[in-house]
Formats: sequence, C-alpha cells, structure tokens
Amino acid sequence: MHQRSPSGHYNGIVIRGRRWLGALGAGLLLWASFFPGLGWLAWLALVPLLWALDEAGTKRGLGLGALCGVVFFGLEFSSLSSLSPFVGAMVVPICLALAVYGGLFLALFGAVAGRWSSPFVWAGGWVLVEALRAAGPLGVTLGSVPGTMAGGPFLPAAAWGGPWLLSLGVAWTAGCLACGVRQRRWLPWAALGPLALFVVSVVPSGTRDGGTLTVALIQPNIAKLEQLDPNLLPAHLALYQELLAQVAPPVDLIALPENVRPWLLAERDHLALFQGAAIEVGASVLVGTAEFREGKIYNTVLVLSPRGEVTGTYAKTRLVPFGEYVPGRGLWEKIGLGPLIAPLLPFDQTPGEEVRPVGNLGIMICFESTFPGVSRELVQAGAEVLLVPTNDAWFGETRLLWEHYALGALRAAETGRALVQIGQTGVSGGWGPRGEDLGRLPPRTRGTTVLEVPLRTGSTPYVRVGDGPVLGLAGALLVLGLRTKRPRSGRGREGRLRT
Repeated sequence: MHQRSPSGHYNGIVIRGRRWLGALGAGLLLWASFFPGLGWLAWLALVPLLWALDEAGTKRGLGLGALCGVVFFGLEFSSLSSLSPFVGAMVVPICLALAVYGGLFLALFGAVAGRWSSPFVWAGGWVLVEALRAAGPLGVTLGSVPGTMAGGPFLPAAAWGGPWLLSLGVAWTAGCLACGVRQRRWLPWAALGPLALFVVSVVPSGTRDGGTLTVALIQPNIAKLEQLDPNLLPAHLALYQELLAQVAPPVDLIALPENVRPWLLAERDHLALFQGAAIEVGASVLVGTAEFREGKIYNTVLVLSPRGEVTGTYAKTRLVPFGEYVPGRGLWEKIGLGPLIAPLLPFDQTPGEEVRPVGNLGIMICFESTFPGVSRELVQAGAEVLLVPTNDAWFGETRLLWEHYALGALRAAETGRALVQIGQTGVSGGWGPRGEDLGRLPPRTRGTTVLEVPLRTGSTPYVRVGDGPVLGLAGALLVLGLRTKRPRSGRGREGRLRT
C-alpha cells in the first residue's frame, strides 16, 4: 500500500520539474559544446540528462530523452535555415523533421536509461545509439559527441578505437558523475574515462613517416547563389585565374574545392585554365567538377599531372540523402508527393562505383568525410594523405562550416593520415596525423595558403579492425548493467512513501 504525504507530493513536483530542466539543460550544453574551443563542455553536457534519467522509469525516461534530443537537434539543424533561398518555406518542416528524427534516438536511449539506472547501461547505451544514428543510408554523424574533440588532448585515442571510443569515454564519465549525486562511491570512477583515453592516446599507433607533400589551397569564397548564376561565369573564371596566379613553386599539389565548374571534361576551354596552372607551377592539380556519363551525373574530382594531363578521377560514392538524391523516389511519386519533391530535387545524382585513392591521394568529397568508413577504405587501399574538397557554401556563415571541418580532425586521428579540406567558402585547412592543427584560412574569406602536409604509410589499429571491438565493449557494458541492475520500480525520488 502506498501513501502520499503533502510534503512528499510537493517534493515530487519539484523533483519532476528538475528532471525536465535537467534534460533541457543537457540539450543546450551539448549544443554549445560543438562551438570552436568549447569541446570540453561535452564531458559535462550529458550529466544533467543522466541525472534526470536516474530512476525515472521507462515512460518518463522516453519523454526526457525526447525533450533533450529535440532541443539539441533542433538547435543543431537550425543552421539549415541557410537553405531558405533555395527551398523557401520548406526549410521549416525540414529542420523540424530532422529535430524529431534525432529526438527519436535519444527517446530510445532515455527509455532504457530511465528503467535501468547504471553507468554501465548509460555508457554502453549512449555509444550504441550514436552508432545507430550514424549507420545506414540515412545515417547522420553531425551532432555526435566525438565531433567535439577536435583540438583536444584525447583525440589521438581514435587511432585505436575510432569515434565511438571517444564517445564511450565521455559517456562513462558523465554516467559516473550523474550516479555519484546519489551514490558517492561512483565519483572516483568518473576519472577512468579521461584517464583511459589519455593512456591510449600516447601509445604509438603504428604508422610510419612517408615524406611531405606541399599543398596550395585555393579558397574562392563564392556564395552559393552566385555559383548558380550563369551570368557570373566569366567573373568566376577570372577569379580562379587570379588565385591560381598567386601560387608559386615549389608546390606539389594545388587543391581546389568541390564544384569549381561542372562538365570540365567536356568544356576543354574551361579545363585549360587549370591545366595551364599545373604546367606553369609544375604541380598536380585537384579540382572539383561534375561528369555526365551514359545519361548519369556524377559528382567528380579530377587530378591533373604537372603536364596538365588528367591522370585520375574520383566520383563521390556516399551521396547526401534528400540533397543529392531522393531515397525511394519512386515510392514518393506513387503516393502523390512527386510534384512536391521535383521542384526541390528534380533529378538524382549517381554514386561512384568504388572507394579508391588516386595514386597516394585519398579523396573524399564533402559529405563523405563525416563518416569514418570511407577514410578507412581509402587508407586500406594505399592512401597516404586524405583530401576533402567541399562546397559548404550551402551553409552560409553558420556553425556547420566549423563542425564539418572539425570532423576532419577525427578522420585524421582515426587513420593516422593528415587531412586537408578545401572549401568554396571555408573552412579550408589541414589536420595532422594525430588530429593536430596544421593551419587554415578563415571562413568566408578569399585567398590561398600553403601547407606542409606529412605523408604516412601503415595502418592504425582502427583502420585494421574498425568499430567492432568498441561497439562490442559497449554492448557488453549494456548487458552487464541490465543483468546487475534491477529495473526501476516505485517513485522514490518523487516522494512516494513505500509501506
């Protein structure tokens, strides 16, 4: 039999209110941690959420997780408001849909974490939910905790366990701190997360020095609306000619962004501009274009030799869903939504046939660099450096420019390869083989810069074995927590008296 005293009823209302505030605060803190220089907040951001979920129960946990997720992802994807000049008012339902989609994953986490309150369940469950959100053709890694680690001391640990090892360390620490509010014995165990990542980060990863590549980066800073204006083509070509003229030998590679000019292989007079620069500087040139082949359109990068010859091409293999193609377009048309979709994306691009380096250059085009799988395949196939031509001009001056660039540090640390990103409007710069900063151009500026980029051979443990070991560890922690922690019953923290 249960009885509720007046004071217990009041305390229950207060604690319930604090739970919802905790979930809300966690969403805000997590969003803030993705800003440059604020990555350390990620170690604290999950604590209010996990404190709120402690003994919350399944239903309330689901709601708390959903609140945190919708707030966080709503703020995260609010940057897509920069797409309004292209999709109009549709940008509002797009942002809302992405917020709800992200919120579903945290609702799932909250339902489990609220029923079984244990750092083992919280750490393992958090990693598995983040990995699940990144998986499959609709996977999204933006907003994942490892993306906050750029420039931090623990980033090199990714060479051993990839992004989810970093996520596991953060979630374990947050779980121990949250559980320590009620059970102080957990507080010392919070140090295990950063300590383990630090120890792993100082262990050599097994890659070897392969020399140096001198790379000149070209950042034209052409806004997206201007890129789409055919009347500005002569001005754009003149701008590229001016920027290429600023590059002086000795340079090994001149790197330009994604989508510099479409159809360069067909429009030889435009291609001649970049061939001339290769010959004059005596350097290879990497330039983004599009290729129309057998009735299909490919997002392509060309590599020109110092003699101006096309020595290799790479076509993007991982396309942006609802950005470069519409998943299940035929189904949408059958249910009558074809007329709504066609004005936004009238045709689908075609993915490239395989992930492969061009010589020793591992090329990832834009969206591909947000996933660890593509860079792993490139290194396994012999890439000694990673190059990411991108066209983030779609995102205007929003934080997504930085967040995309920061994920490059993660790819560098995972693979033990330096990574160079070249953006239309930024961010253009490089990360060393341990994720260290090699220098960059400020976003939304026009100019060139030259980086001395180390080459590496050999494979890190993560390149060799992938995500399996860390996800297996996360699953084992989750199972251990489920087996050793009794499901939550009663409403002890809400003031319910047990008799």
